[in-house]
Amino acid sequence: MKKPPLFLLLLLLGGFCLGQNSPQTGYQPILGENPTQAKNVYLLSLIEQMPEVKSLFEKDSELAIVASAKFERLSQSLKDCGKDATCYPAALGFTDQEIDLIAGRIEQLAKQHSSLLSISIEHLAPSGMYQMNASDDAALFLANAWKQDAAAINHIIAIYGRGEKPNYPKIDSLGMNLNSSTYLANIQALSELVLVKYDGSKVFYQLTLGYAMDALAMARFERAGDFEPMTEHENKAALEAAKNTAWDQFDYPLILIPGAGTDNYLDSLSSGGVVRSQLAFDAYKKKKAPFILVSGGYVHPYKVLHNEAIEMKRYLLKLGVPESAILIDPHARHTTTNMRNTARIMFRYGFPTDRPSITVTTPAQSAYIYSDVMHNRCMKELGYHPYSNGKRLSATTAEFYPMITSFQIDTDEPLDP
Repeated sequence: MKKPPLFLLLLLLGGFCLGQNSPQTGYQPILGENPTQAKNVYLLSLIEQMPEVKSLFEKDSELAIVASAKFERLSQSLKDCGKDATCYPAALGFTDQEIDLIAGRIEQLAKQHSSLLSISIEHLAPSGMYQMNASDDAALFLANAWKQDAAAINHIIAIYGRGEKPNYPKIDSLGMNLNSSTYLANIQALSELVLVKYDGSKVFYQLTLGYAMDALAMARFERAGDFEPMTEHENKAALEAAKNTAWDQFDYPLILIPGAGTDNYLDSLSSGGVVRSQLAFDAYKKKKAPFILVSGGYVHPYKVLHNEAIEMKRYLLKLGVPESAILIDPHARHTTTNMRNTARIMFRYGFPTDRPSITVTTPAQSAYIYSDVMHNRCMKELGYHPYSNGKRLSATTAEFYPMITSFQIDTDEPLDP
C-alpha cells in the first residue's frame, strides 16, 4: 500500500485551517462530460474523473461486495419481475445500511490515502456544495458528502424509476402511467441497459448511479446540464465584460428578472416575461446596473419546449441590450431558485456581493420576494436563505444581497439541484 506523506496526513487529519472549511467564491466546479451528474452528485462525479481515487474503490474488497450485490439484485429482478413494472426499480436504491457501511469504509480509506482525503480540502469545502454536511474532520466530511450523494441518487430513482411524486408533480413528474404497457416496456429496457453498461464493474456506486442518471434521461429531464458550460457559451460575453467593469460607476452590480412561464405551448415568451423584461430594460437604460440576469428554465407548462431565460434574453436583445450585458440562468424552476442560482452566478463570476443588487419584476412577485413567506419557503425547501433583503425601492424593485449558502446542492430537485 502506498503511504501518503506524513505531513499531508497530519494536516488533513488535524482538521481544516485558515478558513479552508468554508466555501470559496473563486472555486470553479469541474462539471466534466456529464454536467447533470456533476451538479447532483459532485463527489461521485469528481471520483469518476480521478483514476487513482476510483481505483481505490475498485480494489477495495469490502466495497466490491456492495457492487456485486447491486449487480445480482438487478439481474434477479429481470428474471423475477415479469409484468410487475414497479418491481424492477424497487430495490435499486441504496439502503440505509449500505449507506452507513460505505460511509464508514470511505472514512477509513480516507485516513489511509491522501489522494482521497485531499478531495475534502481541495474540492468539497471550497465548492460549498456540501456545506450543510461539513466537518472539521476531513475524512468525516468525505463520508458525509457520500451520504448526501446517496440521498440524491435515491431520490432520482424514486421519482424517475419508481414513479413516486416529486415536490412539484405538475412540472417535474415522470409523466408515465405506472400501469401502462409503455412504462413496463421502458422500465424493463432501462434495467437491461444498465445491466449491459455496468457488467463487471467493481466500483460500489457505478451501477446505481448509472441507473439514476439513465432514469432521468428516460424521463427527458436532464435539465440541470442544459447550456453548460455557460461560461463558454451563453454567458461568455457577459463574463468577459464583467472582468473590466467599473462597478463604482453604477448604483447596483446587477438587475435580476425572475422568469414567468407561459400558460400554453404556443407562446415562446409569456406576457409576464415581456412586462418584466421591459421594466428591467428601463432600469438598464437609466444605468442602474451594467448587467441584467434573466432566470428561468423549461418549466410551465409541463415539458414546455421554450426556456424562460433564453426567450427573455432574445427579447432584451431586440430591445437593444447588448449580449455582453445579459447573463442567463436557464435552470431555475421556482422563485426560490431564481434567487439561489443568481447568487451562485454572482459569486462564481466575481460580481460585487458586498453591496446589493436589485430584482425587477411585477408588483406581486416583488412583494413576494421581499416577504417573510418567501424566506420561510426558502428555509423549508432549500434549508437555508439564499439571499437577504435590502431596501424596497418601489412596487417593482427591491434590493437583495446574495448569500454564499446558495452553493449547497439540493438533493431533492434533480432538474436544478
